[in-house]
Amino acid sequence: MTQHQLDFVDVSNEFDTAVYVDPFAIEIRDDLWAAEASEHVRVFFKEVLDALRDGDTARAEELMSHLTEPKETFLGVSQDSPQGRGVGRGQARQLISAIRNSKAYATGLLSDLSEVALYVDGIDRDKISDLTTNIIRQLLIDYTQEQCDLFEIETSRYQSPPMFSAEFKNWVSRPVLLPYLAGSPVMLVPKYIVRQKLSLNSQDFYNKQISDFLAAEAMRANSSLVRTIRGVRKVYKKDVHKAHPKTKSLLAELVLKHPELLNMYKDVAKNQRMAISFGDDDLNITTVCDMLSKEFNDVPPGRDNATRYHRLIIGTLTSLFYPDLIIPQKEWAINDGRKRIDIVYTNAADTGFFAHRRDSAKSNAQIVIVECKNYSDDIANAEFDQLIGRFDDNKGRFGIITCRSVADKLKLHRRCVDAAKSSQGYIIVLTDEDLVAMLVAKATLNDERVGHILHEKFQALLS
Repeated sequence: MTQHQLDFVDVSNEFDTAVYVDPFAIEIRDDLWAAEASEHVRVFFKEVLDALRDGDTARAEELMSHLTEPKETFLGVSQDSPQGRGVGRGQARQLISAIRNSKAYATGLLSDLSEVALYVDGIDRDKISDLTTNIIRQLLIDYTQEQCDLFEIETSRYQSPPMFSAEFKNWVSRPVLLPYLAGSPVMLVPKYIVRQKLSLNSQDFYNKQISDFLAAEAMRANSSLVRTIRGVRKVYKKDVHKAHPKTKSLLAELVLKHPELLNMYKDVAKNQRMAISFGDDDLNITTVCDMLSKEFNDVPPGRDNATRYHRLIIGTLTSLFYPDLIIPQKEWAINDGRKRIDIVYTNAADTGFFAHRRDSAKSNAQIVIVECKNYSDDIANAEFDQLIGRFDDNKGRFGIITCRSVADKLKLHRRCVDAAKSSQGYIIVLTDEDLVAMLVAKATLNDERVGHILHEKFQALLS
């Protein structure tokens, strides 16, 4: 499968992927997984700062000393084969010293791990990524196991480095199950929490918000930095940079006096696009959608090909709807003695169709349940009843059934409308034809058309 079809960053044992786990990317999300990860990061860093402020250096070093190199993710940049970098026992003292010596710590400004790279010398994306990865290691292991279950990837016992417990505010050790690649354990990382550079980094902050502010201040004070050219007063950034060279102490000093500068920077950072592909060798979305469109013809209907169809649907939905739908999980259920597989997505949409379904009080789609039916005949009432039975006030009342085709479209339409009108839930059915139409639109980067198809399907339920 290609990177566009996967919810996680694909890995290679031959090289590290040059992306980094970004705590700010976690912090700004409002889905359940990100909320738990953000809580782990918050609790850990607060424990470190509290220990330092209480003069308990031993406690701070104990917390930091377990931050080993997260080589299992194959992320970042190593010189040769993937090795990881990280904060080992020796570097823990150096990091604590750097935090203590920073103006941001001394003034009480420093409170979030996501801001450490702004204010603390010697700390940049590598260290922040590795720190964050280690802090949320337990959640990443759980996520990895869910993805392995989804794609039927074999896992084996692995003695994991210690994992931070937000509940006990300490490190715990235990063996876990992870997949292996060429003899090396692999820990998968969701795409939506990585960036090619940190969302909050000192260079970008200095180049834009800080430099603009200093230029405006120079203009207001009519300082020596102001030049008059053809009657127009100007302040050039190169002159600002010469007069006020970038230091992390400078950033902390200005944010202390003008906290709105950091707020402005964070507002800009929130709107950065998520990384979807990460390397020059990754196939582009047009090629992937064309490939998936053709694959529907290669997978015959019937129970013997249920697994192939199931994987095709996962890859198709992730390619079409990421990052609105994230963290797909497989859920098993037994109905009338038959094993049934659902795919459950977390609804993380900020705008568009899936955001409307989540924000509507009637559908309240916090998650999106997908049933895949590789039948050669029409889906029956039992399939609708099964999906309706999954709905509740917590999960919401919206789901999708995928199937190969529909012969009696009027009967299907009436069944969907009946469920909606009786407040049982909202179900849209996506056939091969529907999915291929959306893939064709996505291949031309026409996301508006993809959303229009979904809106049409939903509006038909209300007719």
